[in-house]
Amino acid sequence: MDSLAWLEQTDLSTWLRESDWGFPIMLCFHAVGMGLVVGISLMFSARVLGYAKAFPLSAFDRLFTIAWVGFAINAISGTLLFIGEPRRLIQTPAFLIKLALIVCAGFSLWFLMGTLYGMENPADGAPRPPHEPVVSPRAKIAAIIPIVFWVGAIVTGRLIGYTIAPPPE
Repeated sequence: MDSLAWLEQTDLSTWLRESDWGFPIMLCFHAVGMGLVVGISLMFSARVLGYAKAFPLSAFDRLFTIAWVGFAINAISGTLLFIGEPRRLIQTPAFLIKLALIVCAGFSLWFLMGTLYGMENPADGAPRPPHEPVVSPRAKIAAIIPIVFWVGAIVTGRLIGYTIAPPPE
């Protein structure tokens, strides 16, 4: 906790916490990043579930580049939001649950890709087959899981504002 107390005393943390612009600007960036990463992930899951069948799954390869940009925006803005209130956030269950759900959402997308493309390890960098994957019933079940995790992360993220621990003394 000493390192979090030190972090909270930095000029950056004070600015984020006390300025009229620091927190709102970071929150706006966080919302934009979330829109990109979660939006594309949910579109992908919806496509696997059967929506917009005319849109090929292989077209998501290019969209996932944008999702990674959104993830980077969220990682940076989320870290800065954390720097503003580190001791309060680390004591807020909704914050910890949100982080766990984000990790689970990432792994569930990885699992979905492996299910679709039949890879043992979809993160090994091996090129995907050039054909459009066949969406199996197992893939459809796997497509529901990231939706649940992303919705859970969004809800718990929103709950942080209502359940955040009181300021430390």
